[in-house]
Amino acid sequence: MPDRHLLRDVFPTPARSSVSLGFELLELDAKAMTTRVRFNGSAEFTNPAGYIQGGYLVAMMDDAIGMLTTVKAGNSKYPSTVDLHTHFLRPVRTGVIEVAARLRNIGRAMIFAEADLFDSRGKEAARATASLTLNPVKTPAGGSDA
Repeated sequence: MPDRHLLRDVFPTPARSSVSLGFELLELDAKAMTTRVRFNGSAEFTNPAGYIQGGYLVAMMDDAIGMLTTVKAGNSKYPSTVDLHTHFLRPVRTGVIEVAARLRNIGRAMIFAEADLFDSRGKEAARATASLTLNPVKTPAGGSDA
């Protein structure tokens, strides 16, 4: 986890969505452009069958990919997911969930990434590929009509 400080530089305060998912950085390698993140597969995320609902699993993979892309982009550009394609390989029970993400192709305007999600037994349960556009950072809208 040699590059953990980069996360603090880019995200001094974690996003509320990350906090709600139980985001915990395990590894971050800015040179290799890889990360490993732990999430909490909470009972609040389950469907009627008792498994983690797929949308939460997608959110976890998108969160890991987005964080890694933001670290790569720095403070001058903000990534936005354009496409996220997911394969669900097996149901996921509550408990610890880990996501390994990596950036595959990095261009001036687009980044392509992949993520693998592992259940509490360490078995691969989902896989995602994503494309993200890099947008210039602008001052947030202030709500003023001036």
